[in-house]
Amino acid sequence: MKITTLPLSQIHPSWRGSLIPSAFDALTRGIERERNRLSGLSFLTLTFRQEYDYDGLTEDLQLLKGFSDKATAIHYVEQVTEQALSASLAAPSYGNYRWRHDPSRDNERLKAKHESSLVRCVHLRSFKILNDSGYDSKYFQFEVVCVNHPSVFGPDLLTYYDAESEWVAYFISKGEE
Repeated sequence: MKITTLPLSQIHPSWRGSLIPSAFDALTRGIERERNRLSGLSFLTLTFRQEYDYDGLTEDLQLLKGFSDKATAIHYVEQVTEQALSASLAAPSYGNYRWRHDPSRDNERLKAKHESSLVRCVHLRSFKILNDSGYDSKYFQFEVVCVNHPSVFGPDLLTYYDAESEWVAYFISKGEE
């Protein structure tokens, strides 16, 4: 039995994957919900996270909030970064291991960006935590991007991070809420 799938190139021209119709519908619903939520807001806050553990690598991204002015968006990212660092350090680890902050990696860009005239970074914060197991570390990147596109969600925003599977997972989750 052949399973019907829909190509993700219908969403973004460089995306190569495909989804079954129900997942594709959730993806398009999620994009539309986020477009409506963030419409008209020029400064978007994003987070990108990498988690390394014994089983490998997990990456995800989220669009946090949108703002009409840069200063408020930057203030929000500063607060969210500090809250995330505190919460991450307090989170349980396995065994007797505790999370610790690696300040040598503060404010390094974790995920490469592809800026354009329509999407550019205006503020970045990041940090790394790890435990002494030798396996576990987490990287968090928070940023404010300025989007000069009327609908917010043009191809330039989805190209900003070369993260097809993370964008797809994020939008599907929003479409299933």
